[in-house]
Amino acid sequence: MKVEVGPVPAASMAAFARFADAVLHTADGPGASVPSDAASAFEGYIAEWAAGGSGALDDLTWSTEADGEVIEYLVYAFYRVSQQVNEEAGDDQVVPDDAAPFYWILVGALLDALAAEGGSRAEFAAHLREFWPGDHEVP
Repeated sequence: MKVEVGPVPAASMAAFARFADAVLHTADGPGASVPSDAASAFEGYIAEWAAGGSGALDDLTWSTEADGEVIEYLVYAFYRVSQQVNEEAGDDQVVPDDAAPFYWILVGALLDALAAEGGSRAEFAAHLREFWPGDHEVP
C-alpha cells in the first residue's frame, strides 16, 4: 500500500517531526504506551520528515510503501497517541500551528490509503475519520 502526503510546506513537515519526536520521547507521556515495533517505525518516519523538511523552502511530497496490515496497525497506534494527547490537553490546542498543515494532510492521506484498500480497511478508515481527535475535520 502506498501512502502519499503532499504537497505540503517543508517547514510544516519539519515542525511536525519536532513535535512528534517530543511526544514519542516524553517520559510517562502518550508515546510511552506505544508498542516498541510501532515506536521504531514512527522514529524512522520522524527522521525522514525531519530530514525532508530541514532547510527546504518549497512544498514537498512524502511517500512510503508498506503492507496494508502494517499501515493499519501503525494508524491505530497513531490514533491512540493522538487521542491521549488530546485528552491530556483538554481544550488547549495540541498540534502547533506550524506543524498542523502536515499533520492533518498526513492523517487524511493515511485514512485515504486505507479506504482505497476496500473492505474492512475502508470501514476502519471511515470510523477513524469520523472520530479522529482534534480541532479539525480530517480532509
